[in-house]
Amino acid sequence: MSSTHVIRRPLRYISAVVLTALIGGLLSVRLVTVQASGDGAATRSITTLSDGNRIIEEIIAPPRGLILDRAGRVLAENIATYAVQIRPGDLPLTIRPGVVKRLAEILNIDPVRITMTLDRATGSIWEPVRIASVVDERITRFIEEERAALPGVETLFEARRAYPLGELTSQVVGYVGRIDALELSALSAAGYNELDYIGRAGVEQSYEEVLRGTPGIRQIEIDVQGREIRELGVTKLPVAGKSVVLTIDAEAQQRAFDALSWGVKAAGNKQGVVTSMNPQNGQIIAMASLPTYDNNLFSAGITTEQYQKYLDNKNAPLLNHATGSHFPPGSTYKLVTFSCALDEGVVREEETLASLPYLEVGDQKFYEWNRAGFGRRLTPAQGFSYSSAVVTYQLAQRLKIDRLADCGRAWGFGRPTGIDLPNEIGGLVPDQDWARSAIRRTLYDGEVLQSALGQGYDLATPLQVLNSFSALANGGTLWKPHVVLEIRAASVEMRNSTMTEMRRASRLVVTNEFMTKNLGQIPLFLTGKTGTAEYGVRDKQGRLPYHHWISGFVAPTNDWSRTDADFAYVVFMHGSNTASNAAIEVLKRYLQLQYDFPRDYRIPGAMSIGNYYGE
Repeated sequence: MSSTHVIRRPLRYISAVVLTALIGGLLSVRLVTVQASGDGAATRSITTLSDGNRIIEEIIAPPRGLILDRAGRVLAENIATYAVQIRPGDLPLTIRPGVVKRLAEILNIDPVRITMTLDRATGSIWEPVRIASVVDERITRFIEEERAALPGVETLFEARRAYPLGELTSQVVGYVGRIDALELSALSAAGYNELDYIGRAGVEQSYEEVLRGTPGIRQIEIDVQGREIRELGVTKLPVAGKSVVLTIDAEAQQRAFDALSWGVKAAGNKQGVVTSMNPQNGQIIAMASLPTYDNNLFSAGITTEQYQKYLDNKNAPLLNHATGSHFPPGSTYKLVTFSCALDEGVVREEETLASLPYLEVGDQKFYEWNRAGFGRRLTPAQGFSYSSAVVTYQLAQRLKIDRLADCGRAWGFGRPTGIDLPNEIGGLVPDQDWARSAIRRTLYDGEVLQSALGQGYDLATPLQVLNSFSALANGGTLWKPHVVLEIRAASVEMRNSTMTEMRRASRLVVTNEFMTKNLGQIPLFLTGKTGTAEYGVRDKQGRLPYHHWISGFVAPTNDWSRTDADFAYVVFMHGSNTASNAAIEVLKRYLQLQYDFPRDYRIPGAMSIGNYYGE
């Protein structure tokens, strides 16, 4: 009797060649990176067989989309790397110390660390236990050469996120990290598993859903000990994440970064921001924030010591100060005060105001910045150009705090701009309601004067300030700033030689001795890969139904370096009582119609399912 219960497991590894051949003609993806790996256990058991074996589903992680600058320069990509794992069931305990010692020598790590990792593993003895990630290919060759002396030790090919420009763009691009338990509890319904990586900052975080893609599923049969017996097929193809093109120009970013780096060094401080945008559309051209961090450390597996060093830095290098820190805006806020006074009619353009050494309010004196005044009366424009504090105070007295605060909010202060980056804060524009709630009193007259100068309780992010002046430049349009220019369908970023070889390999699938009678004689440069997957419940004869797949493309010639194929396909047949791949037959019919073969032409090897015109 069969039974069904649900568990889930991420795919430990999958042959890049096999998977590429399977979906190479359908998806424009970086197929070499589809495998995920690890030591977790999360499967979905579909059927328990009479011999105790089970058919389970494993998740195929999709390639993450690229992040590009506006000129197409790569800011985030997926690179091939290697990992080392041990399958305890294949490593006899009697020789484990010697194997661990030799593996530690090859990896240049402490053997105690390997032993502790193995001892902490809680899954089946056939579940691989991750020992090392981001391993150099040279090291994996050593392991392969000594495979006979290292039973249970496996190397696998996997993807790692890489950031070619590193700290130059890290505050905008962000980074990915392994999903934690809290996130998993909230996101498991969306298809995440415990071995997934998720955007942690920047565009990687805010465009997670776009970049991630959709996982695929393959079915395998395992025995009662959890050891894989055979692969039954891919039942759901992974869909690569889409690439995201930023408004950022890497060269402009470099200029901003260099200028800022020079400035903080020359000034002897440790923190600063240089950000620019196009006032006509809100596109961020450059956004530099110092101190910053190297996002490659996170994708490679940052150490506790490295991470703690970032956390201990009082200047918060992990924070994008352009959007995530607020400061008193100072005289930049006079844009609000002067424009508000003119717009509200409390002062006329031609009116002049006294420029005194100070303004006395009650028993307090509020001084001009030069302590002497300017020796003459000033129009609002002159007062703004001189950054006169005393003229500003006079305007504040006429406006009062609530009207001034309303104007500040109209210019975009006091709330997030809505930029498409995470963790933006909104700053603070104080008014009397805020004061009664936050400080349990109303604002004093002197505090109102300070607010008009962008001091006191006023707080703004650098981006808010930039946005206000951008609105000034464009005639008043307050854009929602953005760093993403467009979202593109996923593209392949393999080496050309790899792509050529995989196109050739997918042709060989069709022309090998097993397939020639079915597809190899079709007068097209056809490529493809089939898939057959058992699923569901056995019938009275003990047979499982099948899903059938075939996917590929039609090339223009047999020159596999060409990339101008214009026809790709996938055929999926749900449910069949025969192991014979019905999808192949459907494909034959499709090709007959698509390419308008003569009506009397019969594709070799066709099944007796009627002629191809439904007659």
